[in-house]
Amino acid sequence: MNNIVFWGKKVVKAGLCTSFFGNISYRNDNKIFITKTGAMLDELADDDIVEVNVIDKSSSDKIASSELVVHRGIYQKTHYDHVIHTHSLFSTLMDKFEYYVSFDYSEVLPFLKKVPIVTGKSGTSILAKNVSEALNENPVVIVKGHGVFSAGQSFKECYIYLTALEHYSKDKYFRELLNE
Repeated sequence: MNNIVFWGKKVVKAGLCTSFFGNISYRNDNKIFITKTGAMLDELADDDIVEVNVIDKSSSDKIASSELVVHRGIYQKTHYDHVIHTHSLFSTLMDKFEYYVSFDYSEVLPFLKKVPIVTGKSGTSILAKNVSEALNENPVVIVKGHGVFSAGQSFKECYIYLTALEHYSKDKYFRELLNE
């Protein structure tokens, strides 16, 4: 659980989300450890982490993140064990593209060649389906008008995807603003 606390502070410090927006989880066998709803990511403590089942619902679901259904969908339908969801400003602004955004820079990382953009209302099974399907194609996905989900085999991997996407999104935003 200390890992979630560490990465919560790191994503807020990096400006990938504000304290109240975003959530983090990891899977361990048939259990998910996820931040509570309304938890401040940069002030997390062990009691801000909830244990729920990957498949079966329980009373703990009520205090887990409002995006639990999406995290569950990711763990049920992908091979990933870690998820970070942020509301990264410049990455989210890339949702002006219809189905995906690409970054045509010589040094761009392979997972940024074609980042999917999906739709769905926050905390719904439709969003869970759309995000998990997109994550089977790419480890990071933009949710139109909402934020970004990143999945990996570690929080570090998720963080790398998020920071790279945000960096290139910011660059693309300003290049287009300046008509470059």
